[in-house]
Amino acid sequence: MPSETTICNLALGKLGEGTIIALDEESPEARVCRLHYEETRDEVLRSHRWNFAIKREHLVRNVTPPVFGWNFRYELPTDCLRVLDVCGWDVTKRPGHWEVEGRFVVSNDEDADARYIWRVVDCNLFDALFVEALVLKLAGKIARPINGSAKMSQELLGEYEKLTAGRARRMDSFEGNSLRRPAWQNSDLVTARFIDAIS
Repeated sequence: MPSETTICNLALGKLGEGTIIALDEESPEARVCRLHYEETRDEVLRSHRWNFAIKREHLVRNVTPPVFGWNFRYELPTDCLRVLDVCGWDVTKRPGHWEVEGRFVVSNDEDADARYIWRVVDCNLFDALFVEALVLKLAGKIARPINGSAKMSQELLGEYEKLTAGRARRMDSFEGNSLRRPAWQNSDLVTARFIDAIS
């Protein structure tokens, strides 16, 4: 798999620029790549449910509960970039079971497990499509500082959007079925019937 320097060189290649030997060299190209690489990597990781970047953890309950609205507050792992679900509940499917507030998850559950996108820094773990997306996003960001081309920047960022909206999502969806609760289970009608049955 490519190194950080290789990824930056691929981005520079998209701009028709020469290569760098290392990110810590003092060339203008290396300085711009160094400035944008980590932020762009995290942004691309956070933007999509990349299978290689999903991690599971038991969350640690904070000793100070929320002031109101929720019973418990849990600390997010330091490497967490985006929470996908907590205790099997995906907030995009049914809001109201948990929320992210700063570096905490608030919930009424006495224990909390989370699946999340983590900050993957080892290039050996990167998926090939992720590398392609990162190269496009990075090239789009450094186009203006490197050669002053706003048009090239827009074109590259447009390519990035097409890739992540289409091919990357399809490829990840083929690699497994989601464990998120099905839509019918999240419905208000089912919840109401369940509450009536146990009351």
